[in-house]
Amino acid sequence: MQAIARRTTGKSFAQSQEGNEMNRDTRRRDFLKFAATSVAALTLTGTARLAAAQEKRTLTVAWDADIDTLDPASFKTSAGYTVQANVYDSPLLWKVQPVEGKPGVSQAKPGEIEGGIARSWSFENGNATLVLNIRKGLKLPSGRDVNATTVKYLLDRGLQSPGYMRLLFPRLLGVTKPEQFKVRDDFTIEINMPSPSPMALDMMALMNNALLDPDEVKANATADDPWAANWLKRNTAGVGPYQLVKNQPGVEVVLEAQADHWRGRPYFDRIVLKYVPNEADRVLLLKRKAIDMVVGRSTLSPRNVKSLEAEPGLKTVSVPDTLCHWLCMNTQKAPLNNVKVRQAINYAIPVQAIIPSVLYGFGTEMKSPVPSLTPGYDNTISPYKYDIAKAKELMREAGFGKEPVPIDLAVRAGWQPHEQASVWLQTELEKIGFKVSIVKETEATFRQIATKGDHQLSIESWQSWINDPFYHLFFNFHSTAKGTNTSFYSNPEVDKLIDENMHETDTSKRLAAAKRLQEIIIGDAVWGHLWYENWTRVMRSDLVGIEKRWDSYERFFSMKLA
Repeated sequence: MQAIARRTTGKSFAQSQEGNEMNRDTRRRDFLKFAATSVAALTLTGTARLAAAQEKRTLTVAWDADIDTLDPASFKTSAGYTVQANVYDSPLLWKVQPVEGKPGVSQAKPGEIEGGIARSWSFENGNATLVLNIRKGLKLPSGRDVNATTVKYLLDRGLQSPGYMRLLFPRLLGVTKPEQFKVRDDFTIEINMPSPSPMALDMMALMNNALLDPDEVKANATADDPWAANWLKRNTAGVGPYQLVKNQPGVEVVLEAQADHWRGRPYFDRIVLKYVPNEADRVLLLKRKAIDMVVGRSTLSPRNVKSLEAEPGLKTVSVPDTLCHWLCMNTQKAPLNNVKVRQAINYAIPVQAIIPSVLYGFGTEMKSPVPSLTPGYDNTISPYKYDIAKAKELMREAGFGKEPVPIDLAVRAGWQPHEQASVWLQTELEKIGFKVSIVKETEATFRQIATKGDHQLSIESWQSWINDPFYHLFFNFHSTAKGTNTSFYSNPEVDKLIDENMHETDTSKRLAAAKRLQEIIIGDAVWGHLWYENWTRVMRSDLVGIEKRWDSYERFFSMKLA
């Protein structure tokens, strides 16, 4: 889950399965019609796709997701984020730099920021006040100018409407009242924090802070819905490089370029995002050159990516990422409430065998609960390595080993790497005294059960949209992080270290605290370390301008054909 809070509402497993069965045939027929039409067009000439793209400049992509809402404050799906990252602008952006040895690919670097709606910024009041200087000449859909009052509205709305930002502003910036967002003049706004925050600029780069047209939103508000959250489920009202012109759930989403965007007109005039729920179909479309790329996380398994590496006309882009996958152990459920049992499990994980068999080179071994690209990461702390004898010894010390211990291992159905890894884990954990039952659940069911704390073992994933060790550590290990701390871990020393250093501006103190936190969490064996997944996409070979930012969602405005 990539969202700030990983809670996902959904129907029961039986209801979900019934709905899936009803829709599967229809969607399959839609796909076959789409594929057949695309392939027939390609038979006219071997260069039809390239010619059409140059004439119409349409980028056609496949994904496996639907938009839950277009409200920047409260979306949860990858589809929601992808669309908003292209139809809205945020005050700031994470700056990207070219990746050495990968022409046409750029990636974010820790601490590097560039202007968005705000052309520049500065700090005052001992760095406790962030001042944003708004770019002049921008127009809202209503025709009104973008100014500091417009930006204050998006910040006020984020703080007060349902969604993520009303949680993040108080936690990360210490902002609890709209009065702390102050318009200084027509094009200057200040954010007054009680103390400096190391994450202030990153906060302004989140797409949750998308610029909305206050008049459009207010015109669609009601007494029961003062922030027009219901209207924004299907509508957009902002400034961005593209505009949404079609949103047909279960079929496709179409974006069209804004000719007068402040960045200039994007290379591609149209972005067509086709809903293709079956991975085999997405692979087929790539091979037949009926689509230009596949977007979204986990929409192509590493095994299929590997199979496409040598495919003519396609290329694979893969760069390290902050996405973590781990064996989640519910520390409140026996026998996992015993630290020796959790340590034993860590020694029983054959991670060096799992990674090549499951990831095919598109990821690396996890050696800390902190991502390897995150400041403060330390790969020297963990003592764990595959050692069945050591694992058995710890199980005996914990009072287990004479009789098999039944335990459930939950995975999301269709997440191929997780399903494959679960089989490896089942085999090894049964060597040290467990009787493991692998339970496959739909995404919605998995998330509901995880949030309630009803899983024993599960394979989890997480990506911190802000690449900061304390952002990451808070949401995954602080006892108050309900819904995201899926290990239900509670350690007063950990809570204290996170709270004391969340806003610490002395870098050396902050990094020292991050190291101490890693030592405690690794010692407590809260996670069973698995892997960090690369950001990997398969696309047509002449597509360049690929930009990977910390949230990992594609920005189509930078893409073009070489």
